[in-house]
Amino acid sequence: MEKTVLLVDDDLVFRDLLQDVLESEGYDVIPAADGRQALEYLRTSGGGADAPALMILDLMMPLVNGWQVLDAIQDDPSLQVPVIVLSASGPSGTKGVTTYLHKPFNLVELLDTVHQRC
Repeated sequence: MEKTVLLVDDDLVFRDLLQDVLESEGYDVIPAADGRQALEYLRTSGGGADAPALMILDLMMPLVNGWQVLDAIQDDPSLQVPVIVLSASGPSGTKGVTTYLHKPFNLVELLDTVHQRC
């Protein structure tokens, strides 16, 4: 059974590339261009079979940023999901984050982290 990863990043080229890599590793990837789309997906999946096993989250995004997504997850137990922050922003104040990886990142390290968390 494939594990679902919610991939949240506003950079389309980066998101598409990382989605291809994750899918080649056997993950089902749900892409989201911003935090609003990510939260909508989390709310509609409702912790059921469609709920992601893991979220990879950028912090600096338009509309709803990664910090706001983390706050929403902390405030609503139904949205709980392990989070890997993958961002050029600093890791300070990343409550609720399972792992923090700084962009630019090592792809092998990211894949190892995803494999460990899923």
